[in-house]
Order: sequence, then structure tokens, then C-alpha cells
Amino acid sequence: MVVGDCMLDKYIWGDVRRISPEAPVPVVQAESQTCRLGGAANVVQNLSALGVTPHLVSLCGDDSDGRELRDMLKKVGCRVEGLYSSARPTTVKTRILARHQQIVRVDKEVTSDLLKDERERLWKSVLEILPQVKGVIISDYAKGVISQPFIGALIKKCKARGMFVAIDPKERHFNLYKGVSIITPNLKEAHTALGIPFSHCSDEEIKIIGWNIVKKYNLPYLLITLSERGMALFDREKSVFRHLPTVAQKVFDVTGAGDTVISVYSSSITSGALPYEAAYLANYAAGLTVAELGTACVDPQSLLEACGVKTTL
Repeated sequence: MVVGDCMLDKYIWGDVRRISPEAPVPVVQAESQTCRLGGAANVVQNLSALGVTPHLVSLCGDDSDGRELRDMLKKVGCRVEGLYSSARPTTVKTRILARHQQIVRVDKEVTSDLLKDERERLWKSVLEILPQVKGVIISDYAKGVISQPFIGALIKKCKARGMFVAIDPKERHFNLYKGVSIITPNLKEAHTALGIPFSHCSDEEIKIIGWNIVKKYNLPYLLITLSERGMALFDREKSVFRHLPTVAQKVFDVTGAGDTVISVYSSSITSGALPYEAAYLANYAAGLTVAELGTACVDPQSLLEACGVKTTL
């Protein structure tokens, strides 16, 4: 089950041939437009590509973007009975690109916490879906779905059932994540978790930061994504730190890479993989997605081939 903030990622593609006479800005001659799933919806898409049947608990607007979001989710095999329409608009990020270079991004969103009746509707879906799933991913993009008391009740319910819970975190909500199975912050978010200024720290400093996060938030595992430096996995039970160097051949766009990481890690763990094995697969999956422009996902065959496994699924 994926609980979190859904959105659409729209891309307007074109070329720049002149500067506007109205202001010193480029004029993009639009040539095409594409739309992709973003946020929690991209996590769902990644899970579906891996062969998992995802259940989504989220909100979208009662608008044309919301209907497009719902249709796209159905096409990737997501169960959408937990996706409710709301008075708030569907979150949309529109990127304008010229020759693959992003010129500007326009966001349409409401980021306030959900209303009481909206939380109650989502909670009803949580209770209905939990018995059907092996684990929960909380995809927090700070657009309103993840807030107290909703997330506190969700984590408590999952703990009572002994369920795996992974969180892709947002800086302002770290105090809500204590005691879950794993969180997957990037290096900047890891600094925020401890209230310290961000810096491109050494490997030894990363180890100190990671163990402090594990202790502060009572985490069995922590996976910090390090961009071009790969990933760092912390195992509290075994007191083991593992650095997984990046396997990316090229980095074209990191958009949605975190969604891929948490999807591959979580689906691997709930399928019986050890934490290091799950992180290993997630690291290779991230290397594939950052080579693509915009949000992307991987299928099992591509992932196995990237890992050097010669097989036909």
C-alpha cells in the first residue's frame, strides 16, 4: 500500500530562438507536451513495473488533471479504490524545457494539511486495504496527506500488525517518522533530520550522521541516497554500515530517483530479500532511472541485466 501525495509531472518541450521583447527571458516555441505520474503515483508506477500490485491511498482534485491522474494509474495496474477526489486541486508540476534544458517549473498545489473529513476517508481506505498487503510505503511530498494525527495512527496500526513500513521523507515531518522500518532520505534531508547545516561531507561524516539519525528516530535501518556517490545503508541490529558506490553510467535527470529507490527496496524486502540485497538492487535501479529524462521506472528484466544476471523472465 502506498500512502502519500500524488501529482502529475507535465513537460512542455520546445526550442528557444529569441529573447522576449517584453522582458529579458527566453521565448520557448512549444513543440510537444507529455504527462507522467509523479510523487506517490510514481512510486505506484515503479511498483507495478516490478510486478507488484499496488494499492494507493491518496487524494486528487475533482478536476481534469485528477481524472487524467486516475486514468493513468489504472493503465499501470494500480488499484485506485483508495484515491479520493477533493475540493483541493490536483498537484501538477509543469516543466518547460528547451532542447532538454529546463527553463522554468510552474507548480499548481495546495500544501495545507487535509481537512478532518478528508483524513477520515483516507483512514477508512487504510483499514480496508491493510489486510490485503505485505507492506506500506509512505511517500511524503508535504502536500497535505502526511500529517498528524493521520500518520501516527497509520504507523501504530502497522506496528501492531508487524508490518514493514518505509518512508520517503520530507524535511518538515521528521518528527513523525520515529520507529518505522526504514527511511530513505537524501544527504540534504539527512542533515535536516539532525538540524545541522547541509554540507558535502566526507564518508566518515556520513557515517556519523547516519548513526545519529538511527538513534534519534529509533530506526532498525536507514538508507541515505548520496547522488553520484551511491548509497549508505545502516543496520542497527548488526551495527553494520555499508557504502554502495553508484553504478550509474550517466546522470541525466535525478527526478523521481527516490521513488524508484524506495519502491525497489520495499518490494525486495517484502519478497524475502535481506536489507543489503534490497539496497543493492535499489542502487542498480536508481542508476538506470537517472539516465532518463523525467520520472522513470525499471522492469525486473532490465534490473537483472543491469546487475549482470543473464536470464529471461
